[in-house]
Amino acid sequence: MIKDKLLKYLHENPYIYLDEFIQLVHGDQDDGYYVSEEMIGKKGDFTTAPEISQMFGEVIAVKILQVISKNNIKHFNLIELGPGRGTLIVDIFRVLDKHLSPEINISLHFNEINKNFIEILKRQFPKCNIHSIIGDYPDRYSFFIANEFIDALPLRQLKKRDDAYYETVVKKSLDGDFVFDIEIARSESEIYAKSRINLKNNQIFEYSPQAIQVFNQIINFLEKNKGYLLLIDYGYVKHPLKSTIQSIKNHKMTDVLNNIGKQDITYHVNFDCLIGILKNKKFLEYKFETQSAFLKMNGIVERANQLCKQNPGKAKEIKIQLNRLIDKEHMGSLFKVLEVII
Repeated sequence: MIKDKLLKYLHENPYIYLDEFIQLVHGDQDDGYYVSEEMIGKKGDFTTAPEISQMFGEVIAVKILQVISKNNIKHFNLIELGPGRGTLIVDIFRVLDKHLSPEINISLHFNEINKNFIEILKRQFPKCNIHSIIGDYPDRYSFFIANEFIDALPLRQLKKRDDAYYETVVKKSLDGDFVFDIEIARSESEIYAKSRINLKNNQIFEYSPQAIQVFNQIINFLEKNKGYLLLIDYGYVKHPLKSTIQSIKNHKMTDVLNNIGKQDITYHVNFDCLIGILKNKKFLEYKFETQSAFLKMNGIVERANQLCKQNPGKAKEIKIQLNRLIDKEHMGSLFKVLEVII
């Protein structure tokens, strides 16, 4: 069990850094939350946009078709990072199969670590390729889709106090439970934080070195082979300067240090770090906007109206789904979309 492994580590070490804690809890090869749990959907802990409505995937498919047509692409990789049980790709392929000519060749790739989801993906898509490493794909034009993937990667959290930099750590309390604390920041964490923002005392800066690494790997692959990246997650560009870490179990907010290995630990993605990488590559074309703006621009309202006409008995349900995806009170403003085209 993850809790036992954490207790063993803290018996031998005074503390564990936050990113190391999340890596253990989420990614342990045997018992990690994302490796072994059924986390998505009504029976899981949280619901993603593809689970809310087919329209989400259909709109993304329309965007893919636009890029294919504009660039006259005949062969390409379609790569999804963290596909879960494949709900999004099923909706995308329903549109692609209808509109793409038979001579266009699609090589399908998934980066997934969950044992149960991998089996489901293999049954649904017998010709798919499952990867554990980012960038391990054939050299060809590629579409990358990452919906709620980055927020699952390990996070570092720095706080400035008395003009010194500290990092969030997890320790074992005297009663044998777990508690958050701070310790002097690792030098690389402090250097990076100072390169992005000038913190004042008691302000917090969050970033994920692993997210930056993954993003760089994708951009490097696209620079070599050309393609399109669609990254969707809840997050920000303007730093909130406070902790955004949270946890969810059974669709309810929980204490991050409870249910170790049995709940989702997440945070708001620091898109400023990712966009900073793109700004150093002046030849890249990229766009950053809210999920609402992206979906509306690519026809989700029109698609919803079409579905309502085709299924008048489900019109109310369809409108509720649409509102959840685009209204600012729901996912519309909180979720951001980063598009990169090379």
